Amino acid sequence: MIITRYHNTTEEKLTIEFLSPTFLGGADQHAELRSAPLKNLLRQWWRVAVGNQYTNSEDFLEAENELFGTSLSGKDAQASLIRLALFANAHEFEISSQPFDFGTTYHPEVAQKGKGNISNALYLGFGPIVNAPGGTKPKSYIMPGSRATIILTFPYDKQELFHLILQLIDAFGTVGSRGRNGYGSFALSGKTFSRANLGTLPSQPLSELINREQQYPSSLGSATGRLLCWETSPQKDWKGIMETLAGAYLKTRTSVNIAQQGLQQRHIIGYPVTNHPVTDWGGSNGRMPSQLRLMVKRNHEDKLVGRILHLPHKLPKRWDSAKLGSELAVWQKIHGLLDAHKGLYRHEGKQ
Repeated sequence: MIITRYHNTTEEKLTIEFLSPTFLGGADQHAELRSAPLKNLLRQWWRVAVGNQYTNSEDFLEAENELFGTSLSGKDAQASLIRLALFANAHEFEISSQPFDFGTTYHPEVAQKGKGNISNALYLGFGPIVNAPGGTKPKSYIMPGSRATIILTFPYDKQELFHLILQLIDAFGTVGSRGRNGYGSFALSGKTFSRANLGTLPSQPLSELINREQQYPSSLGSATGRLLCWETSPQKDWKGIMETLAGAYLKTRTSVNIAQQGLQQRHIIGYPVTNHPVTDWGGSNGRMPSQLRLMVKRNHEDKLVGRILHLPHKLPKRWDSAKLGSELAVWQKIHGLLDAHKGLYRHEGKQ
């Protein structure tokens, strides 16, 4: 009898429904259905699901590599215990390069240059979407409404854990280019899968997460007993939701201090900031992904909603608290701006 690393495993069959244009593809930049980004998503949200169980990064990394594998050479190499197969029927899956539009939003800093309103699609999708005569032009993308089947195999003794991971991915996961800005949103469903009510998902206080050793997300965050997640009211289609998200994100960002020179409060949201480089943060070549994530999702009543999630972690760049205030104080200011937005409400959380 041959025993492989996949013995004592169980299988989960899921449907993935794409809810917004998804710029997921290979090196040629053409849209295609690929399993690798979804498997990477499992790894990312495993960290969020279990991060509070580990007190140091070494143990954390060892547990991650044991489950998901590592390409390190020699005796430290580890094969993954996870398999993910992905396929779609032609009548349920469509790729397009047709332009789309979901309105414009007034940008006060652009207005100073004599323009004013900017395309929401371009604001959230710069890169895979570019300016073109008469509007904007996207690269090829997976159409909203497309569906595919996922077959996920994982260790039998990890069933409860993977159920939580899949709930987190369904609630907050996105894939592909500009996935943090609402593109690449999707929902999961399946016979044995149940969508989470966000109030049941565990979280850790913001004040603890921004002072942890890990410089990457290791738990959902909360403050004053509430999850760091803001949600729109249900809407009929993804375009209305993306318009709401673009407006809320733009207003929040432009309400946070920025100036021509040096490190500013707005840099905490993400780096780079156009026309505001910071030498100590890598200048024009530095990168720090935003901790604020935008998405289109289905709520536990299966209705389409938009979400803005703050997924907090220790800042991987030097912060000047004496000049700008503490990280906690700046994030509290940003949360206050989101709380005040009329199109959003904030979820209660579980600690």
